[in-house]
Amino acid sequence: MKRSKTIFIAVLTVAGLCAAQAESLYKWVDSQGRVSYHDRPPPEGSDFRVEQKNLDAGRKSEVDDTLEKIVEKYPVVLYSVPVCGSCDLARAYLEKRKIPYSEKNLENNVELQQKLKQKYGALSAPTITIGEKVMKGYVESILEGELDTAGYPKMEASGSGKEEVTGQENTSATGDAGQQPARRRY
Repeated sequence: MKRSKTIFIAVLTVAGLCAAQAESLYKWVDSQGRVSYHDRPPPEGSDFRVEQKNLDAGRKSEVDDTLEKIVEKYPVVLYSVPVCGSCDLARAYLEKRKIPYSEKNLENNVELQQKLKQKYGALSAPTITIGEKVMKGYVESILEGELDTAGYPKMEASGSGKEEVTGQENTSATGDAGQQPARRRY
């Protein structure tokens, strides 16, 4: 009896995990009133009564609607050139944070260069605009703050986001752990 109870609980757990990953949950009720839950509808022509529930659909659409409104109000544009380390860093940051943006190549586009000079006073790459805000150059902390202020979603937390150095002790030239070297005064 105990073993069948354990198997039953394991089956329910696996079924629950599968259903949690599905976008829709189907409740099948047969002619004898037995209920079972599945991630897909029953086969055509079966005698099951079916109830469908969309899982997580409301939350996703709210998040998508909110992001859509932010993108509309504060579009992100990256003005860049192909061989540019700062442009590459800015692009990588926007992609890592999953920010929708458009990129405009300044290299051979004289008209775009003139427009950038007139509108923002100088020609530099990268230039990043978030709505009406303009950043000339790339500084991650400033870009992060501007995106946060505009309401863009923050980066998904996969730890602290900062690289952590572990296993290293502070050692002086003499090898004493934890000792700070003496400062010399001149």
